[in-house]
Order: sequence, then structure tokens, then C-alpha cells
Amino acid sequence: MSLSFHTKMARQNHLFKLTDNGLIVGGAILFPEKDKLNIGRIFVSPEHFRKGYGTYMMREIEAMFPNVKGFTLDTPVWNIRTNRFYTKLGYSEVRRDREFIYYLKSV
Repeated sequence: MSLSFHTKMARQNHLFKLTDNGLIVGGAILFPEKDKLNIGRIFVSPEHFRKGYGTYMMREIEAMFPNVKGFTLDTPVWNIRTNRFYTKLGYSEVRRDREFIYYLKSV
């Protein structure tokens, strides 16, 4: 994703950042829509992989939107790591195409 894309998402209040001691370690692009939330992207800086930031961020996102009845997201079919990650967090596959797997977590 480009700097201009992230700037646009920030200006539209869709970009959230995750910091640890003032250092940005990751973030998310979120699209609330009535009683659903689409998690457009979450990202963690590679040097901070496997430290629990992704799980922490997903739990915080879910807690930030207590009135949401369903969280949706997608991830590439080829990305085994992220597909396992979302499944581990309780997201269920609702459909797939050649490129993406689409997930839903109902609350």
C-alpha cells in the first residue's frame, strides 16, 4: 500500500495505528457500516511479527466496536499464515474465489 493511500485513509478516519512505547508497530484500516465492520487490512511491521501484536490488535478492534454484530475481512488464498491467524481468532470462511478467502466473525 502506498503512502498516498494511507494518508487518504487517515484523513477519512479509517486508519488506526498500534504503538508500543511511542513506536508505531502496526495498524489497521477499518470500515464501519451500521452493525458490521469490515477490517480492510491489518498490518504489523515485519520486525514485530510473532510477538502477539496482531492478536492484540484484533481483540482491541473487536472491543472498540461493541455494537457490531459481524466482522468481515479477506486475505489472499496463498497466505497460509494469515488464513490460520484469522481462523484461530474465530473467523469462519464464508466464500472464496481464485485470489481471496472471505471471512466473517458473528458476535
